[in-house]
Amino acid sequence: MNLFAVQFGSPGDIDVLQLRDIPVPSPGDGEVLIALEASAINPADVKIRNGSITPRQGSTPFTLGYDLVGTIREAGPSADRFLPGTRVIGVSTLAVTGKGTWSEFVCLPETSLARAPEGVSPAVLAQLPLPGLTALQAVEALQLSQGAEVLVSGAAGAVGRIALQLLHTRGYRAHALIRRAEQTESLPAGVAEEVHIGSPPASCVDGVIDAAGIDLSAALRPTGHYVTVVPGSPPHSISEKNATLVIAHESGAMLQTLAELLTAGELNLPEPTTFKISEIEAAHREYERRLGRRIALVV
Repeated sequence: MNLFAVQFGSPGDIDVLQLRDIPVPSPGDGEVLIALEASAINPADVKIRNGSITPRQGSTPFTLGYDLVGTIREAGPSADRFLPGTRVIGVSTLAVTGKGTWSEFVCLPETSLARAPEGVSPAVLAQLPLPGLTALQAVEALQLSQGAEVLVSGAAGAVGRIALQLLHTRGYRAHALIRRAEQTESLPAGVAEEVHIGSPPASCVDGVIDAAGIDLSAALRPTGHYVTVVPGSPPHSISEKNATLVIAHESGAMLQTLAELLTAGELNLPEPTTFKISEIEAAHREYERRLGRRIALVV
C-alpha cells in the first residue's frame, strides 16, 4: 500500500513541490503511526523548500511539514501512552530530523504528542503546535518575575500572538510591536498593555521576545533579557549572558500545557485560510502573497 506525501527533490521555488506516492511507514521503538488530518505552513517550511535551511538529518526527497493534527492508527514497540483512535497534536522538528508531517501517515515519537483538545476544528488546531511550542519556550527562557514588562515583536504573527497571551496568563505586562496600524485587528484582545507601531520604545522593558528578526536592543533595560526565535540574532550589542536563541524542540508535555490553555479559553487562535493538501502549490502561493496570514492544510 502506498500513500501521498508532499516532497521536493532539489530546493527551489514553489513548483519543486510534488505529491508523491511513498510506502506506509512503520512505527519504530517508542513511536506511533498517525493518520494526518491537518497541518499548517510555517516560515521554516518555506526556508527548507527554498534551500535557506538544510535539514541536519535525512536526505532528499524531503517531506515538508512541522505541525500535525491526526489520529493514532498503530503503536510501535514500547509505545503505550496513547491507544489507537486517540486524536493528537504534535510537532516534527523537520530542520533537525529531516522528517516532515505533510504525509497521509506519519510516524512520530509518542513523547512528541499530546491529546488534541475537543471542540476545535483541525484547521484551527493545526496552528498551535510549532508556534505554540516556540512561544512557550521563549516565555520560559525569559526567567523574569511576575509584573516584568516584556516587548514582543511580530506580535500579530503566529508565534507573537501566542507569546502575548502566554505572557498575560503568567502575570507579565506585555507590549506588542507591529509594523502597520491595521495589524492591530490581528492582536488577541485584552492582553497587551501597550501597542507600538513601526518602531520599539526606548529602554522601557525588562525582557524582549523577538519573533520578527529585528534589532530591539534599544528597548531593553540594561539588566533585561533578550530572547529571539530567529536564527542570526540577537544583535551583537546584547551580551551572551543576557541573550537566548530559542529553536523549538519537540515536547508532548508542553503541547499538553498549550492544549489545556486552549480548552480553558486562555489561548485563542484565529481562523486560517484553508486548502486541501492536494492544493499545495496554491496554498504556498497564497502564503507568500499574504505573509502573516495563517494557512492550514487539511486532508
